[in-house]
Amino acid sequence: MLNWKPQNKKAAICFTIDDIHPAKSTDAYEAGGDLDKGVLGLVMELLERHPKLKVTLFTTASWREISPVPTRKVLASIPSIRDKYFLAKRWPKDKMNLENHSDFVNFLNTMERAEIAYHGLYHVHKGLKIPVEFQNQTKEEFQFIVAEMVRIFEHAGVNAVKGICPPGWNAPPQFLEVLKEHNFDFVASARDIFTPITVDAVNKMSGILDVPLLYPCKVADIGITHIPSNFQANSKIERARAILDNGGLLSIKAHIIKNAMGHIALDGVDEIYMNYLDTLLTILENEYGDDIWWTSMGEISNHIKQNN
Repeated sequence: MLNWKPQNKKAAICFTIDDIHPAKSTDAYEAGGDLDKGVLGLVMELLERHPKLKVTLFTTASWREISPVPTRKVLASIPSIRDKYFLAKRWPKDKMNLENHSDFVNFLNTMERAEIAYHGLYHVHKGLKIPVEFQNQTKEEFQFIVAEMVRIFEHAGVNAVKGICPPGWNAPPQFLEVLKEHNFDFVASARDIFTPITVDAVNKMSGILDVPLLYPCKVADIGITHIPSNFQANSKIERARAILDNGGLLSIKAHIIKNAMGHIALDGVDEIYMNYLDTLLTILENEYGDDIWWTSMGEISNHIKQNN
């Protein structure tokens, strides 16, 4: 097993949020664009109530998805051709490009105890699985997507760590190879909120299968650190305790968008979820005290680089 946490800590907690981009409440849905007046304000309130808590904001370079499910119903019903087309309207190419939203970028850069990481280029794909950006592309296509994603972050002045949560958690082998070539340090691909917690539990749900559910690991033959997600809004406190009692990483997942065109995210950021996390974290702080390493995925990755 990797040396992934400080020796004086028995377990760890991190918090991540997907789908961060500049959309405002005046758009189809808000994804952070209203800054402290919107959903990011709720996140900041949670951070203020828990001074040890940190958050990783998985941010999309040039978000184009409008609906996460097909709206072109007739086209979507034709198996022979639906995979060749986008099955819902998309934002114009540069509408949500971070290079065109300096106030948004500056806000993210200055959020306390928040780090920014990558969450795809466009967050959209042809066919039925609209949000799953990395699917059956060639390695050359993956090269272009990753290079453009990194270029936009750099040109927009985003202070990012070199990690990514691929949209829909899907990370094909050739995509992982490209990440390695672009010097990415970590990928967060496995999410499983149902598998019972044991010391040797592995991911059986979304993303890379059969990787450890409680601990970071190295992706075979690639060398990139993989960090799992194992807890969200509808998870019970007993699951959190089991993860910590087994010396694991309690990796809490959220999505910044609660309601995307009628698609309701169970782990979408709203007052109810943030209140639940407030209660959960207060209980864990009291029960585990200094045994917990309050960290982020970027910090975990950096610790692994320095100690393995």
